[in-house]
Amino acid sequence: MFQHISLDTEPEGIYVINNAGVLAPNGPIDQNKTEDMIENLQVNLIAPMVITSHFVKHTKHIKTDKRIMNISSASAKYLLPSQSCYSTSKAALDSFSKSISLEQADQPYPVKIAAVYPGVIDTQLQTEIRSVRKEDFPTVDQFIQLEKEGRLQSAEVTAHLLIDLLNSEEFGQPPVVENLVPISG
Repeated sequence: MFQHISLDTEPEGIYVINNAGVLAPNGPIDQNKTEDMIENLQVNLIAPMVITSHFVKHTKHIKTDKRIMNISSASAKYLLPSQSCYSTSKAALDSFSKSISLEQADQPYPVKIAAVYPGVIDTQLQTEIRSVRKEDFPTVDQFIQLEKEGRLQSAEVTAHLLIDLLNSEEFGQPPVVENLVPISG
């Protein structure tokens, strides 16, 4: 973790992207194992909170552009059955990002923060969700259909959109970005 950040020069900016995420456990809440629920929260929420805390603490004296991008999910807002842990952890990440944005608003060298819904991306999480039994995830066919129709966004396209957003003047306003679209200009 961060011990000390010292700079020999004045950087243009210091950026953090919290991108780690887990989907499991998948299924009705009464079938979820306690250890799987705890792991979901540790990866999807607690880790970004701890990283953010250390980043803010160890960079508050640095007069430069500082940004944190938390990768969230539309699942934070558009709920599906059998995804209670994932949706809850992502909704909490959104709330956390909003709170930090408020905390940083009056700081002398503030950190800009945003939680971003990156879209439906062709990643391991998509492969994982398509493999869940219909009995455990009643809407699995929707995700299978998206892949069959070629409607998944590539990781490469998504990465470019995220970097464009991270580098934009508007980053952090609003603190939750629900529609990741190309930045014009």
